Amino acid sequence: MAAYRSLLLIALSLSCAAALGQAGPKCQVIPKSLAAMRNCYRPLLVFSPTTNDPRLRKQSQILDAAADDMMDRFVMFTPILPAAKNFSKPLDTPYALLSTQQMQSIRAQFKIPADDFVVLLLGEDGSEALRSESPISSTRLNSLIDTMSSRKIEMKRPHAN
Repeated sequence: MAAYRSLLLIALSLSCAAALGQAGPKCQVIPKSLAAMRNCYRPLLVFSPTTNDPRLRKQSQILDAAADDMMDRFVMFTPILPAAKNFSKPLDTPYALLSTQQMQSIRAQFKIPADDFVVLLLGEDGSEALRSESPISSTRLNSLIDTMSSRKIEMKRPHAN
């Protein structure tokens, strides 16, 4: 009986630790809209004129190479394309592929012309934290996110990275 209780406590502790390292319990694992990401993730909106743009591929490769860092910081790679058809999904990076209508709406919301390449990092509150016309390095993303007040709170949690 004591062994059973010990195993139960260990399992409970591990599940609680895992939960502390994830977005809140009300957060969708794969959000279906920008609104669903609010207060859960830091969307990295990558506006690209085509699905095969080399800058889009480069940004995806940068994120994949630092996938653990992106997961620790709740970064959600969100490509904004003319259409999601033929999009090469990242290997390890958390990502959300939105509907064509939502992508058009987001492009209009942030006033990004259809032929421009722009990377926007949004905070968990939806505010714009960074805008770039070229791919952003993982070092730059990590440094910026680590200065955010919400990230400082996250880092105080047990088992935070």
